[in-house]
Amino acid sequence: MPAVRACVRWRPPEAKKVEPKPPEPVAAKPPTPSLPDPQIAIEKARREDAKRAAAELETQRQARREQAEREKQELAEKKEKAEKLKAEQAKAELAKNEKAEKAEAARLAAAREANLRRMAGLQGATGGPTDTGTALRSSGPSDAYGGRIAARIKPNIVFTEPIDGNPRAEVELRLAPDGSIAGKRLVKSSGVKSWDDAVLRAIERTETFPLDNGRVPPPIVIGFRPRD
Repeated sequence: MPAVRACVRWRPPEAKKVEPKPPEPVAAKPPTPSLPDPQIAIEKARREDAKRAAAELETQRQARREQAEREKQELAEKKEKAEKLKAEQAKAELAKNEKAEKAEAARLAAAREANLRRMAGLQGATGGPTDTGTALRSSGPSDAYGGRIAARIKPNIVFTEPIDGNPRAEVELRLAPDGSIAGKRLVKSSGVKSWDDAVLRAIERTETFPLDNGRVPPPIVIGFRPRD
């Protein structure tokens, strides 16, 4: 038999497939910043300026409010201090006047007591037990005597208050034999107490009066007006 040849076809070895490498990632470029719109920048600057101006204005207003409040407080404190000082001065003046009035009243009371004692001594020296000393008195004052008494009193009247009209205050005056005040009383008010009081104080300041041609007059009523 003929020999059988195996016929084998030669093939070159298959080349291995090589996978291509993936491309390396490319870093993204940062976006190019866009230039601001000039109008936007201007508007932004305007708003910032307005905001600063408003803040400064509010600061100024607040400072003015605080200053006004301080001035108001200082004024109130000054007013309170002035009123307190005025009240203290008025209180001190009142106490001073009351003290002076009490001293004057005590002095006048002592003078009246001394006058009464002198009158009692004069009455006792005139004669019998029923003698009252009226022989030393006239039946009535002379025509000019009231004017002389008023002229002695008027310079001692201290009265500075404004007054409407010219009201008349009438005072009954009784004198001791030595011309000192034995008694006085307001018999008709002028209607203005301060004027009445001023007249009575003036009589107390006068203290002694001239006799009526050497005689002790009976009680005499004398009128006083602010504008006489």
